[in-house]
Amino acid sequence: MRILIATFDPPENVGGVEGRAGAYARGLVKENHFVDLVALAPHYDYSQTKFHGATLHKYPSSSRRVFRSFRSAVGEMSSNSIDTIFLLSGALTLFGLLALLFARMTGRKSLIFLYGKDILGARSNRLESILLILASRLSLKIAVNSRFTARLLPGSLARKTGVLYPGVDPGIASDISGGVGEADHAKTILFVGRLVDRKGADDLIRAFSALNGKYRDARLEIVGEGPEMNRLQELARELGVNDRTSFLGTLTGRRLYERFANAYVFAMPSKTTKEDVEGFGTVFLEAGLFGKPSIGTRSGGIPEAIRDNETGILVPEQNPRVLKDALGELISDEGKTLFLGKNARELVSSKFTWDASTEALVDLLNSSGSSMQTSPGS
Repeated sequence: MRILIATFDPPENVGGVEGRAGAYARGLVKENHFVDLVALAPHYDYSQTKFHGATLHKYPSSSRRVFRSFRSAVGEMSSNSIDTIFLLSGALTLFGLLALLFARMTGRKSLIFLYGKDILGARSNRLESILLILASRLSLKIAVNSRFTARLLPGSLARKTGVLYPGVDPGIASDISGGVGEADHAKTILFVGRLVDRKGADDLIRAFSALNGKYRDARLEIVGEGPEMNRLQELARELGVNDRTSFLGTLTGRRLYERFANAYVFAMPSKTTKEDVEGFGTVFLEAGLFGKPSIGTRSGGIPEAIRDNETGILVPEQNPRVLKDALGELISDEGKTLFLGKNARELVSSKFTWDASTEALVDLLNSSGSSMQTSPGS
């Protein structure tokens, strides 16, 4: 297969889409597929470099230059005999529609990745609804990040839709201090995510503050940045837990993995909003990789990332009281915490790797479309 992956999320940044770009490029190249990666962003100019064994082409995404960027992409596809176009993000853009139309007209395979936000946004925006319909009809296949997200689509698209769960690299835990399955003495509760209302960090702070006196040695670490930062810091002060709550900002690479390794339990109590929902939650996999159980909500695709009372605990959305009880249960029962963490690590290492997700991607592209394909994590 000779595939062009296009994304509007710069792959050098940190995030779920960005992580997929690098992981799929690396995995496909390892399986001897040819990969061109096209990344579009407003601040880019035309350039190319090597990226995980693929060639990364950077193009500007401004409306004034989008047609030139598309022509450049067509030139790459033609000169490199590309047979498959994968829109990892940006399917509902002018560039995306042009790429899908080009694929249809030239007999190339095409695949679009749709996120919950894409589908929910189309329900309340007529233009986005039209773009979603056009992209879905033009593309040969549709990929989503969970079965939950697949169910947001019309049933008529089920035969061309497949689930590509996110993954992690099992090797990252091998040289991080802290040890898989070992927790620090402070019993740290870890949150990692963008500080936006949907991620539920405010509910976590409220639940943490409600833990009674016998959990005074517990600490809360919040990793991430976003528009809710100041409000969350003020909430911690109001509830009297600012001295036991650390806002660490954005961490990446080894610094982030050390926080997972030294945590006692991971928690991200996401909420469903009208415009967006947690499609899956890669951070739950990262926690599991380090042998940590997760507490999450029954929101979106989170129940596909956390197996309730097997690898973690699921609680209702926007319910700090129940969340507090779940935190207290794990903090007071080290045996259960280690048991859930061990299960989480075994599940992630065997089912939710980037190798498994890349294999599912290839299967989806090669499938006849007779039934929905899913990654091995299902």
